[in-house]
Amino acid sequence: MKHAFLIPALLACSALPAQDFLNGSFEQNGKLCLINTSAPVFNANVKNTHAFGSFRKPDIASSDCNFGTAKDGSWFIGLASNVESDVRSEVVTLELSAPLVKGNQYQINFWARSRSTAPNLELGVSEYDSLRGAHFYTVSAQTIGVEWSMVSLRFTAPISGKYISVKASNREENAGVWLDAFALRPVFVADNMIIVPKEEKPIAKNSAPAQKQATTANKDVLQVDVFPNPSEGMISVSTDSSQVVSMIVFNTLGTPIREYMNTPESPMPDKIDLTDQQPGLYFVEVATISGKVTKRVVVSR
Repeated sequence: MKHAFLIPALLACSALPAQDFLNGSFEQNGKLCLINTSAPVFNANVKNTHAFGSFRKPDIASSDCNFGTAKDGSWFIGLASNVESDVRSEVVTLELSAPLVKGNQYQINFWARSRSTAPNLELGVSEYDSLRGAHFYTVSAQTIGVEWSMVSLRFTAPISGKYISVKASNREENAGVWLDAFALRPVFVADNMIIVPKEEKPIAKNSAPAQKQATTANKDVLQVDVFPNPSEGMISVSTDSSQVVSMIVFNTLGTPIREYMNTPESPMPDKIDLTDQQPGLYFVEVATISGKVTKRVVVSR
């Protein structure tokens, strides 16, 4: 019988704490439609959500306010940016049930709907409810339509913090967006995370100690190096290509952007060209008959 196991050093990564937004669908509120309200009034009504920024006119709405229906539950919030006199933007921080851990990876999902013209959405991790914190991703306004659409992305926490910040940002025109149903889960992927199929064999009476067996098993682990890291886009992969079955590069949304199969007609490349991709975090997954190794690489220019 076959079973899969994680190398012992990585077992700690599998027991991840449950984390989520405390009021991700904004159902915990004063049950009042507040359009273009002041930040203090908004904060007093919407639990675990803190509005600030230079524009200071956030919204909490429901279908009773004649702004459409919510994606989840009955309520949703609105953010806007204004450029009539100067560039002013609204920001909210959403509180999490537990702080993010710097360097760990997370999956965040939420829904967005344009208010005629959508702004860009700058996402960050913050230690405090009234600060934008460290930026980790910008959602392009072009991806937000007039109907509810899901934004889903995977990111590495740039700092440890208990708040996710969302800023409406657009420097060319007035813009607004409705937001709802924020959800988060940990999806930490360590360098050299390996899942290895093994034959289950009986243990001999005079077998070596477990520590020695683990050391011997680790000798069979495929060594993969990806460099330079950070890279301007041209990445070298150093490994024993004779053991490689396939190699896939994923973006932070989990979408494969490069796929290679190791065949006599098309052997594994020793370089991967990502110069046509946007700067950011990518994942190189190398698969062998013994398991998979995932490496992180940052494209920065």
